[in-house]
Formats: sequence, C-alpha cells, structure tokens
Amino acid sequence: MPGSSESPYVRLEGESLRITFVSIIILTISTVISGKNIQVPSNRVPAGIYISINVDSRRRWKSAISVLSSHRSVTWRNSVTLLSHSSPALSVEIRASFELGRMLGGGELIGALQMSWDELLDHGHKPFDLSFTPVRGVHPSLKLKATIIWHAYDDQDDALFDSFVDCNIVRDTDAGHAQFAAYVTSKAVSHLHNTVKHFQLVLYQCPVGHPDHATALTNLTCARLQYYIRDDLEEVDATISHFRDALALRPRPHPDHPFSLYNLARVLTWHHSKKGTVADIREAAQLYHELLPLCPEGSYLRTIVAEDVICVIGGSSELSLDVSDEGVYHRRAVLELCPLGHRLRPGALASLARVVKARFDQHGSIDDLDTSIQLHREAVSLISKGHAKRDTCLNDLACSLVSRFDHQGKPDDLHEAISLHEEALGLHRVGHKSRDFSLDNLGGVLVKRFKERGDIDDITRAISLYRESLKLCSPGHPRRDTKLKNLSLALKTRYRKSHVRKDLNEAIDLHRESLWSTGLDTRAP
Repeated sequence: MPGSSESPYVRLEGESLRITFVSIIILTISTVISGKNIQVPSNRVPAGIYISINVDSRRRWKSAISVLSSHRSVTWRNSVTLLSHSSPALSVEIRASFELGRMLGGGELIGALQMSWDELLDHGHKPFDLSFTPVRGVHPSLKLKATIIWHAYDDQDDALFDSFVDCNIVRDTDAGHAQFAAYVTSKAVSHLHNTVKHFQLVLYQCPVGHPDHATALTNLTCARLQYYIRDDLEEVDATISHFRDALALRPRPHPDHPFSLYNLARVLTWHHSKKGTVADIREAAQLYHELLPLCPEGSYLRTIVAEDVICVIGGSSELSLDVSDEGVYHRRAVLELCPLGHRLRPGALASLARVVKARFDQHGSIDDLDTSIQLHREAVSLISKGHAKRDTCLNDLACSLVSRFDHQGKPDDLHEAISLHEEALGLHRVGHKSRDFSLDNLGGVLVKRFKERGDIDDITRAISLYRESLKLCSPGHPRRDTKLKNLSLALKTRYRKSHVRKDLNEAIDLHRESLWSTGLDTRAP
C-alpha cells in the first residue's frame, strides 16, 4: 500500500461519538460534551458546538457541528485517526459556531486543554471525563475513552483533517469573537470597540456578493447592537436594517435562516422596549411564530425562542387586547410552550383567558366566555395562596363569572364571584395599595346579588365596603369621584328597599360632591 506504515494508534471512544486519533493511538469519544455544562462566554446563541483537535503544527481535526440541546449537551457521530508521533500531547478545544452552513473562522472558544498521551492512557479502557476551565461558574466537560491499537496507516487519511487557515478574514473574525467574549465577561467598552473594529475589517473583505457577506454582516451587527443596549446609541434603525439584509441573504431553506430570524426578532423587541413602538412588537411576534417551528425539538435555540415568545407576547400590553384570530392564535401558542409544571403556565393561561374574554365582550359568543372561565380556573388552581399574583387571578375569574351571570342568570356564578372577591380582599389587608379596588369589587357583586334576591344584608354590607373605600381616597385623589358615585348609588338602592330618608339625603350629598369635584357643579359642597 503506497505511503503506508505499521504503527500502533490510540482510539478515543464513546457512547455517541467516536473520534479515532491516528498515530499510535485511537481515541473514541462517547459523550464528548456532557449535559448542562456548555456555556458560550459571549452569551450569543450558538448554531452548534464542535470539537477541534490539533493534529500537528499545520493541521487540525474538527468534528461535525452539532446542535446544542436544551440541557446544554451535545453528541457527535464522527471518527478520525491520528498518528501519535504527530504531536506530543492531546490538544482539545470546545468551540461554538454561529453558522450551521458555511463557517467563517473558527467560532468562539469555550474551553481548551492539553493532556499527555501517557496521562490519557492511564485511564485504561474505561470512559472518563475531561473538565475544562469554568464558564460563568460551570465546567464544560468531555467524556473520552482511550485504547491502543496497532493499525496500518494510509496517507489518504489526511483528507480527514483541515489545514490551519491563516488569512486576514479568519484572523479578524476569530479575534472579533474573542474580543466579544471578553467584553461580555468584563463589560470593558474597549473590548467592544475592538470587536467592532475586527468585524468591520472582515466586512470590508466580504462585500456584497461574497459568500460570507451575510455572516460578516451578522457578526458586526450583533456587536453594534451592544452599543444600543448600553444606551450609547439613541437609534437602532441601521442595526435593524442590517439584520433585515442578512435575513434576505438567508432565505429558507438556508441552514442559518432561523438564526437570522432570531436576530431580527430580538432587535425589534429591544427597540420596542425602549421606544414602545407597537409595529416593532407585532413584527417581532410574527417572526417568533415563524421561527418556532424551525427550531428542532429539545434544542437550546428552541428553549430560548420559546422563552422569548412567552415574554414578548405574554408580557406585551399592546398585544394583550388583540382579539383577532391571529391574536388568539399567538396566545394559544404561548400556552402550548408552557406545559403543566412550567413556571410560566399560570400567566399564559391568564393571558389567553383575558384575550378570549375580550373577544366575548366584542362578539358575544358564550363559548368564548366559558373558555375564559375554564382557563382562569386552571390559573387559580396553579397559583398558591401566598403567590403575589393570586389576587389578580381571583379577580379575573370573578369578573368572567359575573359576565356569565349577566348573560345566563345562573345564581351559582354570582355566589362564586362573591367568594372569589372575598378571598382577594383577604389578601389586601389594611394598608395594602390595592385594598380600595377589592373593596369596590366585592361591594359591586353584593349590590348585584341584592338586586336579584333582595337580602338587605347584602346591600348593607356593600355600603359598608364602599364607605371604607371612600375613606382610602381623600379629596383630590383621582379615584375619589368613582368612590363617591358607588356609595351614592348603593345608598339610593337601599332607600328604594327600606325608604329610610337618611339614605336618600346622604346619596344626594355624595352625588353633589361628585359633581363639584369634577367641575360640573360650581357650588361649594
């Protein structure tokens, strides 16, 4: 066999990935990167993770780029063979790639270490872990298995290795990634300036039409976005435009299309958080929904996107009352991302319930109201009695029940609403900033039940609650006018039942004060 020789080699072995180092040794790596331990120093979302092993001074072996899982684990199914005399030690790097397609540079370094062959072989044939320097307090690790095997080596195996590329584009790209990671770690703006400088040089060398133009543009724009996040830049229009350009260069089914969607959605979300532009948050929501199905189940990207969807759509006041089919669809999608046991499920349930209730208010479909009640019930059941948002969920459920009572007249709905408002009031003890709201809510449903049943105790209790609420809003308070009207109407309602003149007189005085406080009556009270 031409160019062949007899040499022992070491094999690195593992459960999922086998890497064979041709030399005296073959190494088979099972789980190269274990579970939750992969953290990217720059905190950018990686397209994937790969292993790089220096073969000699001119070449290195690279694993395939594998997608990072939601548990921050990666598996490979590659093999490679390396002659042991080619290098004095095993030199391994874990790297993040920000491209699944054509890769520009070596990506971002996550961890690196060297280990002598003797030290490696001391582990025998058993799998063992290699632990790297921690990233944000967590140690990345590889699982290896080494064995010595004698094997005929063929020079054709050289095709398995990449030569080290030494050119300005690669050097500046890798330097930019290193400076970006240094900036995120230290927050020293000098590192950010250097990041932009290196990525700008790369973009100059990758003009429009160059196969790496989209990647170079993305790297530079991600770095420049940091200036906006730091409040060093007032406008972000150019950043948004550049992310749009990169997305246009990566249409479906380009392997990096999802990451360009993510970058554009993220910058629109940032812009909305600072400027409150409704168009931005609506477009971001649409992009996230386009992106989600493109993210592999169980991947880290899907986890990040799902969290963003929940926060962007679930937390947006601009989208909260969008009762269109699209708006309801968005809310249902958020709920699907929050299965039972998810910490954000109660909020997703309540958000969908409010939108469905708003649609009922507009279109009057009782099915929407029933759905709203069902969703609110589940939300209340998932929130413990000590939870800070339990009062809101109680009030929302009670309001939906009152609406159904108004349409169907079922007494049980009204009784349950009263019980829910009583629990909410119990959570708003004396001194709580929202106590007056709870007093008014409970007073309102008691008045409603009095009108249905005529029990004088209900209206008397409602008046007592309204009096307390009024005392909490002194003259000049923006809600005092509402309190005056509530108490005045309740007294007038009781007067019609009991014919006590005192109730009517007080109701008239309160109504006059309300008119005076709003400027409709110029006479002093």
